[in-house]
Amino acid sequence: MQSQGIPYLKGLSGKGVCIYLLSFEKKGLWKKYSKEKINKFKEELKSYNIKWYGLRYHKNPSLPATLFDIFMGSLVGWYISISKKIDIIHARTTVSAAMGYVITRVTGKKFIFDERGLTAEEYVDGGMWKKESISYKFTSYFEKIFLIKADGLILLSENIKDFLSYSDYLPRNNRNKKQSVVVIPCCVDIERFNSDKNITKKVKQEHGLTEKFVFLYVGSLGTWYLLGEMIDFFIAAKERIKDAHFLIVTHTGKKIADKYCREKGLHESNFTIIESEFEDVPYYTKLGDAGMFFIKQVLSKRSSCPTKFAEYLASSLPVIINSQIGDTDVIVKNNRLGVVIKDLNKDAYMNALNELIELLKDKDMLIERCHKVADTIFSLEVGVSKYFSIYNKVLCGREA
Repeated sequence: MQSQGIPYLKGLSGKGVCIYLLSFEKKGLWKKYSKEKINKFKEELKSYNIKWYGLRYHKNPSLPATLFDIFMGSLVGWYISISKKIDIIHARTTVSAAMGYVITRVTGKKFIFDERGLTAEEYVDGGMWKKESISYKFTSYFEKIFLIKADGLILLSENIKDFLSYSDYLPRNNRNKKQSVVVIPCCVDIERFNSDKNITKKVKQEHGLTEKFVFLYVGSLGTWYLLGEMIDFFIAAKERIKDAHFLIVTHTGKKIADKYCREKGLHESNFTIIESEFEDVPYYTKLGDAGMFFIKQVLSKRSSCPTKFAEYLASSLPVIINSQIGDTDVIVKNNRLGVVIKDLNKDAYMNALNELIELLKDKDMLIERCHKVADTIFSLEVGVSKYFSIYNKVLCGREA
């Protein structure tokens, strides 16, 4: 219900787009939220001319459950597309693309594949599958078909766009010659992250962070995110910045974060872990002085654009990141928004800290650069305009 795609849909609705949203929700959703709250959410979407159809998500056994969901999604999606006279099937992620592809082959509708990451490669890189497995081969085969055949292709980074265009990853034959391709990074509502200094001061006092230099990590933990290495960086930072404090804000993994911090020898006075829901993230990003994330440097992450990256910049935070994650390193270097770490070791950390301290000498200019990039690249308005543009190009053969 708190999908990051909803703000885009609301923005597109404001441009006159009539939207029918088909999603798969985990069983826990219906238990977590009351029927009244779910109906209220439906009514809110309806006020934006968005009709929501929620189907039950099935997890186990993995492949049969996924195939069943694809079948049900294709069936319901076919009914919606015919009865509501849909023009474009916009599929977000690979499993949704399987449904969208089936529907468009039957109905002749236009097909947009909103590729959020190379799913087959992500499962291999995350250690869940092996390249020899049937699951990988099956998923990879069809994912490549969706990438080639889509009328419109939406990617998260120029990095993955170049890879798909110039590498041998995709077959060169049977390509859709008229395919429209656009890069739309994960965007945020900038206004939600505008800092109120009075509130920030009060919240820092509440959490005992006054007079501390706060290194902030926001988001989920596990699989891709290198929490151990981020803690190692913080330990190195303590040698240069004596009042340094590590703040972790997560909606999952609070126990994991606490375990990691204690195993690394951090005293409880040096770190704070806060459990937070999606809607409260802007409240906590105001507590940071620098935003961090270290992610596994693997093939699938070439298509990554962590939402937290935009959230940090929208909150005026310089960033500390590792290289080879989507376009983030290029954006940081070109705009001097923080530091990019190539090697995850203490020498690299100390060099990065020296660079960060130098950047902070002109903090006002650093904040201005962060705001400018957030506004021009990662604002929700920019993202909505790009989505609207590709809709028009796919449907009418012209830009909006």
